[in-house]
Amino acid sequence: MTNEIKNNILPLYKNLLEENSFKDICTFSFQWGKNYPFDQKIGFLFVGKAVNGWITNETDATRLFDIENPERIFAREDQMEWVNNLSGNTKGYNTRKSAFWRLIKKVSETYYTEKWYSNIAWTNLYKVAPWKGGNPNGKLQNTQRKYCFDILKKEIDILTPEYVIFLTSGWEWSFVKHLNGGEEINIIDEKIWGKYKTTLTEIDGIRYIISQHPQGKNEWNHRNAIVELINENKNTKS
Repeated sequence: MTNEIKNNILPLYKNLLEENSFKDICTFSFQWGKNYPFDQKIGFLFVGKAVNGWITNETDATRLFDIENPERIFAREDQMEWVNNLSGNTKGYNTRKSAFWRLIKKVSETYYTEKWYSNIAWTNLYKVAPWKGGNPNGKLQNTQRKYCFDILKKEIDILTPEYVIFLTSGWEWSFVKHLNGGEEINIIDEKIWGKYKTTLTEIDGIRYIISQHPQGKNEWNHRNAIVELINENKNTKS
C-alpha cells in the first residue's frame, strides 16, 4: 500500500517543487493512522489550511519521499500517533493546546472510542508553508494552488473517505469547486452555531463538511454542528 501511494503522490510533488523556486519553506504530505479504513469508504479525512512548521526544509521531492530517510515527510513511523504522543507535552509542541487537534479529537472520539487518532487521516490545502512558521501568504498560495488542487484530489482518490471535513474558514472554496469539476456547490444541509455556519455537500459519493478553523471558537458547539450533520444525513446519499 505504501509504495502504491508513493507512486501516485511523488510525481505530483516533483511537479510542485521542481517547477518553482521555493526558499525557506517546509513541505507537508498527508498522514493516515495505522487503522485507517482504506478502500472501505467509511473513513474521515480532516483538512487544515497549512502546517505551522514541519519536519524539514528539504525541497528535493525524492528525498522527502525516501522511506529510508528519517526526515521524510511521507509514511513516517509515527504518522498520526504523534498527535497523541504530544498531548500534554511540556518541551515543545503540545497538541492539547491546539484548538485544531482538540476539535478533531472531539469529533473523532464520537465514532472511535479507542485510539481515535489511529483511525483518521489528515491533510492540508496548501502543501508548502514558511519554514519559520505561519500560514503561506497570498503569493505563496497562488504559486502552489494549481498543484495542491491535484494533490488533494489524488489524496481523496487514495483514501476513499466517507467524509472530508474542512476546518479552513473559507480557504477551501476554490478547492471544493475544483473537486466538483468547476461547477457551483449544492449545499445539502447546514448548521448555524452562534455567528458561524457549517455546511454539507456531496461530490461523487463523498460527503464534504465545510467549516471553520476552530481557533477562538466554542469547540463543543462546533463539534456538535459537525456530528449532527453526519448523523442526521446518514441515509440521504445520492
